[in-house]
Amino acid sequence: MEPVQVKTNPPSICLITTRFGSFPPYFECVLRSCALNPDIHWLIFTDDATERTLPPNVIIKQTSLKELRGIFCAKLGMEVALEKPLQLCNLKPAFGYLFADSLRDYEFWGHCDLDMIFGDVRKFLNKEILATYDRILNQGHLCLYRNTEKVNRYFMLEAPGVYHYREVFRQGIQVGFDESRGMHRLLRYHNIPQYREDIIVDVVPPTRWKYPRFEGVDIKNHFCQVFYWYKGRVFQCYMNREGAPVDLEYAYIHFQKRDLPAPGFNPFQMEGFLITPDGFFPYSREELTQQDFCRFNQERIRPFSELKHAAFRSLRRRLGLSLKE
Repeated sequence: MEPVQVKTNPPSICLITTRFGSFPPYFECVLRSCALNPDIHWLIFTDDATERTLPPNVIIKQTSLKELRGIFCAKLGMEVALEKPLQLCNLKPAFGYLFADSLRDYEFWGHCDLDMIFGDVRKFLNKEILATYDRILNQGHLCLYRNTEKVNRYFMLEAPGVYHYREVFRQGIQVGFDESRGMHRLLRYHNIPQYREDIIVDVVPPTRWKYPRFEGVDIKNHFCQVFYWYKGRVFQCYMNREGAPVDLEYAYIHFQKRDLPAPGFNPFQMEGFLITPDGFFPYSREELTQQDFCRFNQERIRPFSELKHAAFRSLRRRLGLSLKE
């Protein structure tokens, strides 16, 4: 694969992500949030050939799982299990090593997801933090590494109780190698400092039976609250005891495993938008009432069709049958 040619002067951070299959319906909202982080680049590997207008700091590279697998096998000198996109999660900590040619102009690289809206990332990952730590944040949906040959080989380290990368990559087993059960433990065992602060909103995922309202893991939640993006920043807004709105800012919001619909507006023509369990709605920081807080952040029972589908798949899994219907 040829090195990616960046479109502007290289910033010091490049975030890599992959998408095989169609981009999410709300992808324009994601791109809008990327666009207002102009000194960070996004590099997306995908097989989606849809024509779209991209911000200058977002680069899409057409490829396939088969092509990536061939590159990874050659680079690592071993067989790599890559039959389905989910197995790419195992390989995220190795992206600096695997995509070294595409990342050579950057001081830091990272991996991220696309089911998220980015705020002012630089505000939370400032020069002091970048100068101090080789690994910053420890979630699969966003994690940064210093782009040096030594750091890019950290995934090859060994530690008691942690699966070795060769076993993980060869078998394609899901063991959270990119998160706390893998890389975090490896670096901790080798006494390598890592930066981990609660600067993000990681929304509680859906359960088998329902879509919970938007509440963040490891942050203080409130009965009356909403999340929104406004002019490049992500906020949690809640109503205090006196009935006044309070805004708390975060680096990004990750709404995992939510099939949110496409927005009914052009995100690039809006100053801001609400981020809700029902999708995205235009928002310019106008006053919200208590009814608004409830309306935009309600818990939902899964539709019967989804419950039936999940029960069917669960039964087939227990019987050891194929999940293909």
